[in-house]
Amino acid sequence: MTDTLQQAAALRAAFDVIEESYEFMLAYAAQGRKHEMAEGAGESQIRQYLRRMLAALDECSTAVAGGIGGRDGAAFAERFRGDIAVARSVVSLLLAQPSISSEMVDNSNGLIALRAFLTDVFFVDQVVLPPR
Repeated sequence: MTDTLQQAAALRAAFDVIEESYEFMLAYAAQGRKHEMAEGAGESQIRQYLRRMLAALDECSTAVAGGIGGRDGAAFAERFRGDIAVARSVVSLLLAQPSISSEMVDNSNGLIALRAFLTDVFFVDQVVLPPR
């Protein structure tokens, strides 16, 4: 597999985790939980999804550091790197809370910065990366 195809596969795998995590965030926000509840002796599902999302954002950063879109996409790639950093910050701030409420997640979901990042993800998948 060429470097470009490997990079595309890595980004798409990270995108899948990000989309799945965001879908869980939407469902969690709708639950109206005042306090987070752990699953058995482990951590809560919201924390599990946020940690997976954080790892996927790190994977995006690594893949994008190699450059995407060539010369034509240089300005977009720079913006995408910034949007990844903001999304990572949002997720990190949520994880830093002692208890994650539905309202916190709902407010995070509503951030234009997070929505912009998700739109970037769809654009990169459909326009920047080689066709599936």
